Amino acid sequence: MADVLKSIMNKITDDDPATRGQQLWVMFTLAVFLVAVLNYYAMVREPDIVDMDELIEYKNEVVKVEGEVISWREDPWNSGDWETHVIVTDGTAVVEARWSRPAEMPPIGTNVVITGKVMEFEGNIYMTAIGSGAMEWDAEDLPEIIELSMLDVALDPEKYEDEVITLTGYIGESIPPDEMFVSADLRDHPSYGNSEHQLKLNIRSKVGQWIESSSKIQVTGTIAYNQRDMNWVMSVQGSEILVDRNHPVEIIRLNWGEESTWSYQSGNLVNIAGYIVVDDNDWHLRGPGGITICLKPSSDDLAENANSTLNNEFRDVQGRLMWSEADATWCIDSSEGTPTGNLVNSENVVDLLALLSGDPIRLIDDPYTRYTVSGFVRYAIEPSVEDVSGWLVDKIDYRGQTKIYATFPAQTSTEWIEAGQAITANVSVTWDDTNMAIRLLIHEYQLGEAPEARNLLWDDGASQWSYSRSQMVNIPGKAIQDENGDWMIQRDGTNQTIKMSPKNNSIIGIDNVHTGYSHTWNGRLMQVEDPDLMATVYHLINAEVIDSDGDGLSDNLESLYGTNPNNSDTNGNGINDREDPDTYPDY
Repeated sequence: MADVLKSIMNKITDDDPATRGQQLWVMFTLAVFLVAVLNYYAMVREPDIVDMDELIEYKNEVVKVEGEVISWREDPWNSGDWETHVIVTDGTAVVEARWSRPAEMPPIGTNVVITGKVMEFEGNIYMTAIGSGAMEWDAEDLPEIIELSMLDVALDPEKYEDEVITLTGYIGESIPPDEMFVSADLRDHPSYGNSEHQLKLNIRSKVGQWIESSSKIQVTGTIAYNQRDMNWVMSVQGSEILVDRNHPVEIIRLNWGEESTWSYQSGNLVNIAGYIVVDDNDWHLRGPGGITICLKPSSDDLAENANSTLNNEFRDVQGRLMWSEADATWCIDSSEGTPTGNLVNSENVVDLLALLSGDPIRLIDDPYTRYTVSGFVRYAIEPSVEDVSGWLVDKIDYRGQTKIYATFPAQTSTEWIEAGQAITANVSVTWDDTNMAIRLLIHEYQLGEAPEARNLLWDDGASQWSYSRSQMVNIPGKAIQDENGDWMIQRDGTNQTIKMSPKNNSIIGIDNVHTGYSHTWNGRLMQVEDPDLMATVYHLINAEVIDSDGDGLSDNLESLYGTNPNNSDTNGNGINDREDPDTYPDY
């Protein structure tokens, strides 16, 4: 090789005119060779890693950036292209990498290296990357994901601002499959009224399928403080939202007489009953009084109508409530594969409610037909030797609740029927001339388990306590006696009191071990007239302290002594905690 190079250099430097043409050809070939080598090197060389705030200096060049994935979205233009836009930050700036023919995406918070070409469009800098090798990461680059409860975040959200977290809760709105940058609430309870904490979700990419309101979901992402709205927001990827399909989704029944409230259910699956109206290719649903809304039938509905017309058939329909701009009215969309009902079968509460809302005359005209219904008791019903009236509802949550007035037969038992208690009843339907309303006559019934007692807070005040009248409740406080010898529950550190009637004279809450201490009292909250005050006052009847393990010490006192309120013999020495001298501290 050395000899060859030496020969070439001799020919180039030789002044002999006879070889001058050869010299020119050799010099030209060598120049081409050198340019090719340099171009090849430029193509195969390892690009430099640059800071994102310096990318503007590398326009049209291939570079590398290293940073943390903060969001991404597939097919951002809804064009069907195989493209993902990835948002990455390295602390100096944020850049979008438009990744064609991508590989599997890593979790949010992963540290990645992206190789791509720096581009500019209308003053915006971005990168283009092609193929699976354009974004790289290793196992040690994956983020540590912390699984938390809603309460954990509520107590100290700032603590988790720089972490990737996983939360489980219930979504407050239905999410369409193909929408991006959707906001929704994540709650710790399926119903809004019963949730104690909720967190705003920013869903940055398509979820791919309908996620129904009240669905139980698991989300992974990051939280940040939104200064504009002064709240905390969690950013998540739609495709990474996990839905618990075993959790039943609550489907609201629409009331024809409350159309002004339907907007709260926009986009949600709903039930509504009425008469099908088919006019050529136009479908509608007609309710009482001739009110109509549009109806988009399912393929099954179309097939059934082709075999035997559904026009003027009474149906209980399930579909998605959408506003139709073309018809300027609400529309029930059953065309997406959502199920629709069949002809009504009056064997359960849903079907009976459908008949009551869509065709009440039919039931009134047939007063001797019996129906089996299941629902919940709206208000507590006191034992009585006479028939009593009350309300049945289709769900416990007051929002969207359908209620039916009912007459209960005389109670032979001394047991209360609790508010919110499940009930299955054999009923007939009649017309109440006095109240000008439909009434159920309950002939026989079975009750489910009574709901847990409600915890009352002194700070809620009398107006909030009124919602718990006649119900079993828990109230914290100290038992004292007034000048007349009547028992009262006194709020700690105040003069606020409520009258209390002990369940019996032997309850532990008023013995010498418990007097002088604050406890949680359980009983039924009644509102009675006070002749001296010329007003109604609250009275806790059949009251006793909560003693979970039945050892004769209240749960509050066991917490004070350090014993286990769920174990009657905490130290396992064979002696009941109340009788055990080791229980009591030596003051």
